[in-house]
Amino acid sequence: MISDLTDNISMNLRMNIIHFFKVYFIFSHCGLVSPLGVRGKGKGKRKSEMHPFFSILWFLLFSLQLNSQVVIASLNPDVRDKTELNIGFNRRSDNGNYWKNNAFISLLKDIDPEIIRYPGGTQANYWDWKTGKFIEGTNKIWGNKEVITIPDFVKALPDRSKIIYVLNMARPTSATGIDVNADERILKSKETLNLKIKNMLDAIAKFEEEGKSLYAVELGNEFYFGNIESGIFQIKEKNGLFYSGWNYSQNTAYISSSKREATEINAKFYLEQCNEIVFAIKNKYPDIKIALTTTKSGNTNSTRNIWNSTIFDQLRNNPVYEFLQENIFAVTQHHYINQSYGIQYEINDILSAKKAIAEGISYPVDRKDDYDMVPDEYKIWYTEIGESKRIAEDTWAAGLRYAAFMLSWMSLGDKVGQLDYQHITDNNVIKTGENMSLAPVGIAAKLLNTAMRNMEKFQEIDFDYNPVSVGGIKSLYGYKFKNNTKESLFIINIGDALLLKIDIRDLLDTSAELRLIQYYSSKPYISDVYEGHENIEFISKYIDSTFQVKDFSISVIETGNKLGNNQLTREKITISPNPVEDKLNILYDNNERIERILILDTKGNTVFIKNNPLNTINVSSFSPGVYFLVLKFKDKKIIKKFIKR
Repeated sequence: MISDLTDNISMNLRMNIIHFFKVYFIFSHCGLVSPLGVRGKGKGKRKSEMHPFFSILWFLLFSLQLNSQVVIASLNPDVRDKTELNIGFNRRSDNGNYWKNNAFISLLKDIDPEIIRYPGGTQANYWDWKTGKFIEGTNKIWGNKEVITIPDFVKALPDRSKIIYVLNMARPTSATGIDVNADERILKSKETLNLKIKNMLDAIAKFEEEGKSLYAVELGNEFYFGNIESGIFQIKEKNGLFYSGWNYSQNTAYISSSKREATEINAKFYLEQCNEIVFAIKNKYPDIKIALTTTKSGNTNSTRNIWNSTIFDQLRNNPVYEFLQENIFAVTQHHYINQSYGIQYEINDILSAKKAIAEGISYPVDRKDDYDMVPDEYKIWYTEIGESKRIAEDTWAAGLRYAAFMLSWMSLGDKVGQLDYQHITDNNVIKTGENMSLAPVGIAAKLLNTAMRNMEKFQEIDFDYNPVSVGGIKSLYGYKFKNNTKESLFIINIGDALLLKIDIRDLLDTSAELRLIQYYSSKPYISDVYEGHENIEFISKYIDSTFQVKDFSISVIETGNKLGNNQLTREKITISPNPVEDKLNILYDNNERIERILILDTKGNTVFIKNNPLNTINVSSFSPGVYFLVLKFKDKKIIKKFIKR
């Protein structure tokens, strides 16, 4: 409790003391107040003289003040490959209308994720891709969930978004002609496996037909639990015995006296199925990457550990799986900040918000052993990551925690190959209602994707002064991204220290103009916020080699194209103020005349149109929210986003 209190007030207290002594020092030497610790000399007028103790204290505090004003940023010398690191989302949508909703599709394009996992996690074990919903006759009730077929899904995706398709290895779909509730001898037979493989190949072909080749397939989801959701990989218990896998010579499941042995058998049965599936896929689609289902570690004798050790041992030592081992690109892990980690109460002030955000940094570091246990020849795809405690719902803290989470996972090393947040239609990502908007995680994801888009290399940013936010977790984190023509910086401040400026001159190789986009909030614990809400502030402007970093902020700094052909950057088209309440001003360094202005809402509806306009637009009558300003010149069109309060 004492350390928490210290973390919460130390920075503000220090700054208050600094300002007190600064003012006191000036006033005392002007003779306006009696100095502390004054030493009188004679009976006449006393000389204002500060006691040596206070002089030393003042010097130290003033030095701290100088350090807090300008933070020098530098680059970690380790330059890493960005091309095989993808950050995205799970597709899962339980209820509501998303993937055929123009407002959602517009916001999805705004986020512009690198990858989407379809159809999702556990849902994949029940999925019938032809119908776009669960297989009928299972223990999963469809209810009011959104039907989403492959054409629907592909049509909604941004152009650059890749797809990882999670195969339904657990159950036969209707296209196989096999009843999902058939006898176990039928469900686990090789004949049924061949029918399922044909159906899987048909699904891959459907993606190609719709113009979107798959980036990867994931071989099922979470079979290590051996529960009912695992389908043919369920471990059944009866009279103290465990039944799992399949003995083809006896045409029956193996019988074990322990869950441990049953899990080992189950993992081997999984590999047998994968061997056949991967051979068929690679024979027809050699460029598709393959991910195998593994898991984070558990307790010493947990089924998680048994599953992992069996999988890795078989791949390493069993010659039957030589082809499979050579064609596995990645293994998967799922991680959630849950009720067993960190604070458990709903955030309601600055301190609790800082604790919730800091968990985004600390959790991946605490799970470093899960990273280390994976053999170096495989990438680790964290295909489900998120927070399930729901202690920071719809708050800016949730957005900052997402950003911290992603950066912290990235810091573990080069084996990290994919980070998929659970899930794209979560209320922390998309705010539903009359006017669908980006919620805090959606905003943070948009900013991270802005910085990472089409980049090839990245480096971690170091800071010469980095105060503690809470519990030993620092305040500043960031990365530089670059390709052959552009550079960008992504920097987060997860604390409330008075960091006035960051000097970034040593981070960039180019002298091109720098554009800052920054979102921040002084009250990150306030709920029900979204893009355009008054509690999330927004800055967009051009800067020099320094910029002010706000408390609880996410900043993206983009450079112009080094080759000098970035028309938008050269013209410096800006709109202000943004957010705006009444009059929106359009500023640009160009003698060309704007021929037409249109303003669109997030649904794509035109709410304003004007030919030969002036450079000021009155938007006071607009409803609060996000809008797109379309400027049409003679030979080009430029789109700028603004927020109406």
